[in-house]
Amino acid sequence: MRRFAAMMAMCCIASVPVWAQSADVNAEVVSYDMQLLRAIRGDASLGSAAVWPQTMQSIERSSRATDDAFARYVRAYYHPWLSTADTTDGMKFFDDADGRIRLLRSFDGTLRFTADASLMLRPGFYDDGTTQPGSFLLGRPAMRFAGSFDEHFGFFLDLSNGARLSGTPQMIARTDPVLGRTFKFQVEEQKFFDRYIGYVQYQNDYLRIRYGREPVQFGFSPIDNYVHSLQAAPMDGLLIDVPYKSIRFTSTHSLVEGVDTSGRAVPGKYIATHRIAVDPWPWLSVAVSDMITYWGRGLDLSYLNPLAFFVSAGLGTDERSRNDNSIIGLDLAVRPASGSMIYGSLMVDDLSYSSLSDTSQAGNNNKFAFQLGMSQLLPWHVMDAPTLVSMEYARITPFTFSHRSMNASYTHLGAPVGYDMQPNSDRLALQIRQWFTPRTFLRIDLDFTRHGENLLDSTGHIVMGEDPRFPGSGVMTPIGNVGGDVFRGDGDFLQGNRFLRGNVSYSRRVRLWFSAEWYSNIFTDLRIGYENRNGGNAPGSFLYGSFEIRIGY
Repeated sequence: MRRFAAMMAMCCIASVPVWAQSADVNAEVVSYDMQLLRAIRGDASLGSAAVWPQTMQSIERSSRATDDAFARYVRAYYHPWLSTADTTDGMKFFDDADGRIRLLRSFDGTLRFTADASLMLRPGFYDDGTTQPGSFLLGRPAMRFAGSFDEHFGFFLDLSNGARLSGTPQMIARTDPVLGRTFKFQVEEQKFFDRYIGYVQYQNDYLRIRYGREPVQFGFSPIDNYVHSLQAAPMDGLLIDVPYKSIRFTSTHSLVEGVDTSGRAVPGKYIATHRIAVDPWPWLSVAVSDMITYWGRGLDLSYLNPLAFFVSAGLGTDERSRNDNSIIGLDLAVRPASGSMIYGSLMVDDLSYSSLSDTSQAGNNNKFAFQLGMSQLLPWHVMDAPTLVSMEYARITPFTFSHRSMNASYTHLGAPVGYDMQPNSDRLALQIRQWFTPRTFLRIDLDFTRHGENLLDSTGHIVMGEDPRFPGSGVMTPIGNVGGDVFRGDGDFLQGNRFLRGNVSYSRRVRLWFSAEWYSNIFTDLRIGYENRNGGNAPGSFLYGSFEIRIGY
């Protein structure tokens, strides 16, 4: 509580002179929904919804291009941050001039500053079918500060200090992937857990430079994406975004947290990404990405170069070639008719043309992930209450996104940076989203996943045995590694190349999320989920539910 009191006090003293924020994708989902629906309907190019978060300038332009309920909601929610915000006579406390309560607001024509408070309470239950069913209770006060000086320099800070009032952390984490990627909560099993989003930013019409921490997404899928996913834990680092007409270049360079196979922290792990996208026509968008993961030697200036080609840079020295993990990707989206979008992705982790069709050990030098999906607005929707159905198939072949050095896996805080699925897996996913108002919606997710899991011994470790390539050598190798764990890229040349080799599990999941804002600043979220898993190393089921009430933002 002392920390929360300190955050409350900050609103009175934090008037640092910095309209240059990004949309707050943590607390506000309508701007994302607005851009996605505009792109699928044909009101905007497909590429306009492919990189998140977006700047307030972009959000304001989109919200003024149409006057539907989504646009009106966005303009009201972000009113103090927009170019049309009214000036104030000094600091205004508990201001509600735009229909929403603001803890503090000030704008003198050049310098703007806002502060908001939020309080969340979430009771819930879980049942894994083996132990005694349990319940949990979480509470979280939070403060959000945003400001800008003129139109170009801005800052954003969201601080929260959550408390686990009851329940088992590992079980609670399975009900919320965000908590599963919170170090204090999941690893140290603390009663209290912190989270912050914070950055400083410079932007103009053609350039955004942001330093700090916030979630990032690259891609077209409303379900999940490979390069960057909004479901992943935020990373600290530098973002450069250059949109110009039909071309957009985006670069990130971030410090991430990794652990080795014994659970020890990986020193100095970084992930850098580039994405260049072209929309030759509003109904077509094509993007090429490259990514690199490296560790153990501090910041590498070769990879900090926004115009570097990571695959070539990674082959520049022996150390980089052995220890760094480079990946390239292609994203494409087509709008064949208004209300429809077809999208696909291809990721190439390793490629050897001579062994593309090889099913022996040599074939494991080819590591791919791909995704193919379609989103469709149902024809009976009305503007203010649309229904969007998305279906996709995703596959990650063995050892993809892992690395032979193991420390260079494409992960952060124990989870993938992109699509939340292990290698040697595929998934068929269906998502139905029904809006009743811009901020009241029902979302249903259904998916079926197959996963070729590594072969484990009685102690839960990968089966070890003599290297099959050298009989009689006595050299022990991880022969049970079938490429089913993103953290274990070693042993990829020990066995033949076959998808779903190993101990195969079959998982069926259904998740329901009903979210509503009943009155300005009063939100509720009902979440129910069920997973049934048979086969594999840990068959079983998991049922959970939670009801969250949030006041503020």
